[in-house]
Amino acid sequence: MRYFMKKLYKTTIFIILSLLLLGIYLYVDSNHGSLHNQILSTDILSYEQIEQLSAGKKDAFMQPEITFNDDSIAYDSEKNMLLIPQNLSEDQYDGKLSVSDGKLYFLEDEEGFSNKLESISQNRVFRLFWIRDTQVWMYNVYFTGMPVMCLSTNATIYCKESEKDDDEDIDDILKWEGNVWLSDPYHTSTSFQITDCNWHKRGATTMNYEKAGYKLNLDHKKSFLGMRKDDDWILNALYDDEGLIHNKLSYQVWQEIASSNSVANDEGISMEYVELFVDQEYRGIYGLSERIDKKSASLSSHDILYKYRSQEFASEADFYHCGQEPESPIVTIEYPKDFDDSDWNPMRTWISMFNTEQTPDYEKAKSLLNMENAIDYNLFNQLIYGMDNIMKNVYFKAEYQSNGSYQFIKIPWDLNMTWGNSWVDDYNCGFNRYKEENITSSGGFSEDMISLYQVTPPEISEQLLTRWQELRQEIITPESIIQMLDQELAYLHGSGAYARNLQKWPPTCDHWQESQLYEYIYGRIAFLDSYYNDLYKSSHNQESGNQY
Repeated sequence: MRYFMKKLYKTTIFIILSLLLLGIYLYVDSNHGSLHNQILSTDILSYEQIEQLSAGKKDAFMQPEITFNDDSIAYDSEKNMLLIPQNLSEDQYDGKLSVSDGKLYFLEDEEGFSNKLESISQNRVFRLFWIRDTQVWMYNVYFTGMPVMCLSTNATIYCKESEKDDDEDIDDILKWEGNVWLSDPYHTSTSFQITDCNWHKRGATTMNYEKAGYKLNLDHKKSFLGMRKDDDWILNALYDDEGLIHNKLSYQVWQEIASSNSVANDEGISMEYVELFVDQEYRGIYGLSERIDKKSASLSSHDILYKYRSQEFASEADFYHCGQEPESPIVTIEYPKDFDDSDWNPMRTWISMFNTEQTPDYEKAKSLLNMENAIDYNLFNQLIYGMDNIMKNVYFKAEYQSNGSYQFIKIPWDLNMTWGNSWVDDYNCGFNRYKEENITSSGGFSEDMISLYQVTPPEISEQLLTRWQELRQEIITPESIIQMLDQELAYLHGSGAYARNLQKWPPTCDHWQESQLYEYIYGRIAFLDSYYNDLYKSSHNQESGNQY
């Protein structure tokens, strides 16, 4: 009897302990052991409970000296908004909020806290209360699936002439000095980085936009968002990039094309999205990108890097002479920084070869170009309908050859007016708008390729068709490009950032539609299939066949 009573006692104790442990397990959230009535290590209270704790305390603004994972947190003073980055691949809210004085409380929101991904995509707002001995204040909290960057100003000065970008046309430009920090939920080793820096507005036409782009110069080299380690960065405002997608998609497609050829270092740069704050003001989505420079183009000491800034052929008057710079240069030398007049010679040769009414010498013309790159760039530019990227917005890398000559490699830049968008004289639309007729236009043919085609239509048309058919196997397919597009659009919307950016910068003309991009991709690829086939057939059946 005693044995059975003892066994019953042990069984009862075991059941009680099991139930207790089960209760604890159910009570404790999987998010780093935080309680169900907590999120980000912050208690969740009802409105009545918060009223009780706030009773007798003064409702007064408190500078948000709140930390997230013991680091800075983004704040917009106008909207009283805190923006907290989260990893979209994780179902639970992650991180810790802290204050040095008093305590933080979230107002209960069962639906919002129980469904992280849906709340983020819907741009849902949560209420956070900071309660101290005598004061209380409420903040509007949003969660984002996008990295957050903040610029804070300590001083404002004027740039030196040598610090300006070549595409900045104004005489004097303000430069801000301060610090930058980036909170990145996707790269664990660099989840939070801060450094001193300076920055200034950049661009030519875009300089006048309300949403300005910036050139960012760090005091120390940093690797941001998985990109290369550098101290020079571009913050592209994407204000004239309807849908915020044209640049990003174009860079990705070019990288895929360039990676599939045998040409070294023509892949260009990478761009990643961030939500930007400047001096406690939310500025929306920006494209943080690398620069095309000595490092990205892997330039040797004898190579030269040019940047073309116009669709016109440059004349001698457009080159720098004896330290004199044209007021609005058509082409600039980006490398070397200390160049002399002889460094213009490769570009002089290129211009004289392809800007002439006379037929160029075919063999000399071909030797001046890396033909793999020239063919790929032509196909790419026709695919995206890059009418603003035929010569303008192209970096020309003049690669030194062992025989003392130079060979040109093209790298694309500034790809906002693409995928069916064309220039229109309308500031409100960022000077570009989608045109359905662009789907079936032959536009985008490069000037040098036109010249070569005019000399030998059969050879050039065959090279274009052969390479096009190669790329059509895997890289230039509706499925592959739409997969890239779907992924980026899902990220923009799923992060909640697209909605916030649209609220900050509402459209002032006919709003761009995502369906236009899909329409263009399917239609453009089908058109180019026929176009390159017809070009090949025409050039082999006719003596001239100049139907580019």
